[in-house]
Amino acid sequence: MNDFMEDTQDYVCSISPTEFEEFCVELCKNYAYEEHLQDFIIKHNVKQKTPDGFYQLDIFASFTALNVEFKILCECKQYTSPVKRERVEILNSRLKSLGIHKGILLSTSGFQSGAIQYAKTHSIALIQVFDHSCLKFSHSGGPDAKVDESDPLKYIEAHWPLYRAICFSDKTEEPVVLYPKSEIVAAIYEEAYKLLKEKYGI
Repeated sequence: MNDFMEDTQDYVCSISPTEFEEFCVELCKNYAYEEHLQDFIIKHNVKQKTPDGFYQLDIFASFTALNVEFKILCECKQYTSPVKRERVEILNSRLKSLGIHKGILLSTSGFQSGAIQYAKTHSIALIQVFDHSCLKFSHSGGPDAKVDESDPLKYIEAHWPLYRAICFSDKTEEPVVLYPKSEIVAAIYEEAYKLLKEKYGI
């Protein structure tokens, strides 16, 4: 597989690193809710002590299944170039040191083919987060333009989720859309369709 979406650096989300981490927290929360995870707990910016020193964790989460607590470590990388294999290897090393069951690496800039292959081999999930503006049509009058809630196209743009995430895992050959869920998209289009009927009789 060639380096995936190496040219998407022009579309990197224009948010602060902290805002990116906070979005990743919300993404994980939504996914946990959809999956009905039992006893789900998630924490942002956690310090963890181990025999070999302290670790700063972007996101730590846990849930219960089969009466066992499963621990998850998420690292958030707001890079301008695809994540290299070495970064995934470091995450895997942290998982072993911390005794964590699952690792997830979220990035704004995609992953090199070596990183994807290594992650699949070691069951580490890779998630790429996009700025929504690179994935949908533009129907904007500018940043200061007032949104006309009766215009179906402007309604879609105003209510579209700010970011989109795709996930690479050991279970799929190609990345799959993780967020927004189809239910979110369907609800937006359903409301836009109502506006079409009201305004144009379609």
